[in-house]
Amino acid sequence: MNMSLISLGLLVGMAGVGCAGLDEAEAVDASVSTDATSQVTQDLVTQVTGTSPVTFVAMSGNETKPYDQSATSVVAYLRDSSTGAFTAYPGTGSADGTISVPNVPSGRVYLKLGSRYLVSTGRAFDLGSTEWGRDGTFASLPTPVTVSATGLSPWQPGDFLDMYSLNPGAFGYVDSIATGRPLAGATSLSGLSFDYANMLNPVLLDSGRGDVFSLAQMRWQTSANGVPYRAMHKVLDTSMTQVEGQPVTVSGTFTQPVATGTFAVDWRRSAFEAMRTQVNPDAVSTYNEIWMSARPAALSSALASISGPPLLVKLNPDTQRTDIVTGSMTYNNPLPATWQKVALAAAGFTKSYALGTATPYTMSVDIRVDQEASAFTAAPVEPLVGPVQAPLVNTRGAFQNLTGVGTDASLRWSKPLVGTATNYVVNIYRLGTSNGSTTATRVAMLHTDLQSVYLPPDVLRAGGTYFAEIQSWYQPGSSLATSPFKRSLPRGRASVLTGMFSP
Repeated sequence: MNMSLISLGLLVGMAGVGCAGLDEAEAVDASVSTDATSQVTQDLVTQVTGTSPVTFVAMSGNETKPYDQSATSVVAYLRDSSTGAFTAYPGTGSADGTISVPNVPSGRVYLKLGSRYLVSTGRAFDLGSTEWGRDGTFASLPTPVTVSATGLSPWQPGDFLDMYSLNPGAFGYVDSIATGRPLAGATSLSGLSFDYANMLNPVLLDSGRGDVFSLAQMRWQTSANGVPYRAMHKVLDTSMTQVEGQPVTVSGTFTQPVATGTFAVDWRRSAFEAMRTQVNPDAVSTYNEIWMSARPAALSSALASISGPPLLVKLNPDTQRTDIVTGSMTYNNPLPATWQKVALAAAGFTKSYALGTATPYTMSVDIRVDQEASAFTAAPVEPLVGPVQAPLVNTRGAFQNLTGVGTDASLRWSKPLVGTATNYVVNIYRLGTSNGSTTATRVAMLHTDLQSVYLPPDVLRAGGTYFAEIQSWYQPGSSLATSPFKRSLPRGRASVLTGMFSP
């Protein structure tokens, strides 16, 4: 079943003492009220439930199916605020997409689904999601595609190729993994070859189900104000049916779509860069870019509704962090005119982590904004929400490296200085080494609407070294703590990276 985004989300890898200090109910900011429900109440017993409908949005029609939860580890944890102890209440997941945990006392629950924890006082959880593309079988073995085609506009340095297939929802940048790429001035492809299994959501194409293989020339251009950008220019559309592990060859002619459009932004890159040291005092700026595309309106609620191809405009003109007013950028549009145009702006940052003398691991995060494209043209593009402030492990500053935090540590933080966070997500990574290099494995992801979380049993283990990414989310009308895979526009996200800590 074609459920890459959900399986990725639900089944990911899965002298201070941790409970010393503040109770979960105490917020770092005095403006946040005490959470009386964090105390377990012994006499009121309820059932925790959840459903997992997956809606596939395809050109051939939408379809909703349950996500099979029978292999998911389901446990509800409650923490007694007077003792600091977690109590586990085992649950079950079913093939029909439901989950159930019986006999759970009232209070704030840490609902464990694989390595994901939903921290909420709720008892009914919506674990459903929306995905682009029909249900289908992934290419998990190397499945080469070779393309020969005429009709390219003379190839320029800076041009690149996007592959997409709208019905199954398969997408990818071809250039970095392809052989036989066109040389400067070429007007045809001769033996361009890439592995389809490396695409995003690589559902095997079937022409009998209406799948079309598309390859787009994204052309290097200059805006009305002299800003370089890339835009959808010409497209090769052809039928193709694949068998996993077997090569296929296609041919055809690139043509220019009749429909055109324009896009212009006032991009306040300096506003993103101003938050760099809030991500971490040692954070390094890496990239800044804007994407603009179009999607079926139903995909506004998808987990990755603005995830890449098919792009109409891609803007990452230089490595500077100065503000840009682009002026008009033109593009050709092969996508349905009724689709919703959407845009993403992101600034990337990294921090390095090293165990001993091992080569450091570089962790990448970003500050991003997702909106309808019209919002990007109507107002300056700047962060909707900033990073959290003053992160702590227990009661100690989290930007420093810490030891002795205990296996039952807490993380807490203050509100962002910019915007309003509607939810927070905390990712916990365990560091290791392999072949002389430091590695990082995500061991837990916690969703909450509070400014603190306690780490449930077995997240931190004696002898391990960890770091955390704390994400602030702005997503009005949607709770990530009860509906982790639901999205809405507009939305913003910003990350903080802690130092290393160990029990």
